[in-house]
Amino acid sequence: MAHSLVDEYAKLHARHRYGATARHALADMLPHILALKPASLIDFGCGQSNLAFLIAAKAGIPEIHRYDPAIPAISTLPNKRVELAVNVDVMEHIPDEEIDAVLASIAAAAAQALFVIDIGPAKMLLSDGRNAHVSQHGADWWLARLKPHFPTIREMPIHRRARVAFKTWDGEVRGLTGLAVRARERIIYRTQKLTRSAHRKLFGATPRGAAR
Repeated sequence: MAHSLVDEYAKLHARHRYGATARHALADMLPHILALKPASLIDFGCGQSNLAFLIAAKAGIPEIHRYDPAIPAISTLPNKRVELAVNVDVMEHIPDEEIDAVLASIAAAAAQALFVIDIGPAKMLLSDGRNAHVSQHGADWWLARLKPHFPTIREMPIHRRARVAFKTWDGEVRGLTGLAVRARERIIYRTQKLTRSAHRKLFGATPRGAAR
């Protein structure tokens, strides 16, 4: 994974609980993943998120991998191709000139892929003064950039501010079941968010970077 900012993020991970908020996208992702029924999964650029474990538990995926080049313990890709790669709030951290190399790595790592990309600015700045979201582009730009690496890619709905999402396969769990899945995950996310907020008010904030 060619990424000139790996050292910068390695320092962030050493100091803060950075990149641990990817769960926000689970409600929108899960109905699509349940329809795909992958047997193996990699969270590509996972940071300190537990998203891979959550998806595996909820979708019954027996084989999971987590990869992030800035975290030594998970900085090596598996030596086999998996069925699905999820990539949440990662691509906006990749400089434009390195995006194709990263996408090629994801395409080589997995048969199918799902992307959630933040298209707005981050709260955090890099050490050189740049916004941490070094690649800020709209849905059309990202779709055109993804297409050469993932010919079946298409945009999918996501109900998160300043995010766009894409997947490479047809199908999602629809109807009452799909609505129930989304509603349940949103309730869980909001409850956990309120719990963290209350904990910070009571005990003080734990140092961390901006949400991915």
